[in-house]
Amino acid sequence: MSAAEFSRFDELVSRYLDGQLTAADAAELLALLAEPVLAARFLETTRLNSEIAGLLAAPVPDAAMVELVRADIEKSLASADSPAGARLRIGERTRPIVATPPTVVPLHPMAPRRKPALRAWAWAAGFLVFAGLAAVFLLNGTRRAEAPAIASVQGEVRLLGATGERAVKKGERWQRGETLKTVGPNSAVTVTFGDETRLDFGGNNVAINQSTKKERRVELEHGAVQGAVKKQPAGRPFTFATSEAEAIVVGTTLRFIAGAHHTRLEVSEGEVRFRRRHDGAEVTVKAGQFAVVAPNVPFVAKPLAGDPHHLQ
Repeated sequence: MSAAEFSRFDELVSRYLDGQLTAADAAELLALLAEPVLAARFLETTRLNSEIAGLLAAPVPDAAMVELVRADIEKSLASADSPAGARLRIGERTRPIVATPPTVVPLHPMAPRRKPALRAWAWAAGFLVFAGLAAVFLLNGTRRAEAPAIASVQGEVRLLGATGERAVKKGERWQRGETLKTVGPNSAVTVTFGDETRLDFGGNNVAINQSTKKERRVELEHGAVQGAVKKQPAGRPFTFATSEAEAIVVGTTLRFIAGAHHTRLEVSEGEVRFRRRHDGAEVTVKAGQFAVVAPNVPFVAKPLAGDPHHLQ
C-alpha cells in the first residue's frame, strides 16, 4: 500500500477513537479493515491505546477484536437515520472489551472527553517503541563498523567464517569469529581498527578475531603479529592470546609470537601484562624487554638487547 493510503487509514482510526466518524468514513474504514495489514495496524493502535489507559482487563484474541470492530461499525451504519455527512456516535459504544471465553463482554463506557488524551499517549508510546528499535539498529550498525578493516594484502590471504572460506580483499571487515590466514612465507596482511590501532601479520599466520563489547581480543594459533596499539579505554583492554598465554595491552607497541609449544612477547614501547594461562602467573614486560611462556623456561622479563632470537 502507498504512504497516502496508510495516512488515510490512520486518519480514519483517529476519528474512530474520537467517536467522530461520519457515515461515509465508517463505510470506508470497514472496507479497509478487510486488508490484513491494515487490520493488524488497527489492532496494535487500539490495543496500545487501551493498555496505556489501563482499561484492557484481559487480552482479546485478534480475530475476536476484528469481528467486534466490524460489528460495531456495521451496527452504527445500520442504525444511522441522519442525513449523509451527519456524525455517528460510534464513540459512545461501550468499551474496553474483556475476553471471557466463549464470549466477549463489554464493560463500562469510556468518557468521550478522555479519548484524545488517550490517543496522544498511544502515539507517544508508539513513538518511543519505534525510537527504541531505531536505537538498537543504530547501535548494532555501530558495533559492526567497529570490526577491524583489511588495510593491505600481500600474497595469499584468506578469511574463514560462517559462510565458508574466501580470499581477502582490501577494505573488507574482519568480523568476530572469523579466522584470518596468511598462506605461505611471503604472504602478509595489515588490519586496522577505528582508533588507528594497527596489526601486521606475517607469513603462515592463523589468527581469530574474538573481540567483544568488553575487550578487543585476537587469538593467535600460529605465526607472529606486530601490533601498534593505541591507548585503550579503561576496563576495555586489547588482548593477544594463544593456548598458553595472554598479553593484556592498554596501549603499546609489541610483537607477539605463537610457536608450536611456546608463546613469546616482545615490547618496544609501553608495558604489557603477560599472563601464563595454566596457573594465572603474570609478569610485566616493559619497553626493551621480552618474556616467554614455554615448558622448562623461567617465566621472567628479560632485556631484548643481546637476545639471539630478537628480530630487528
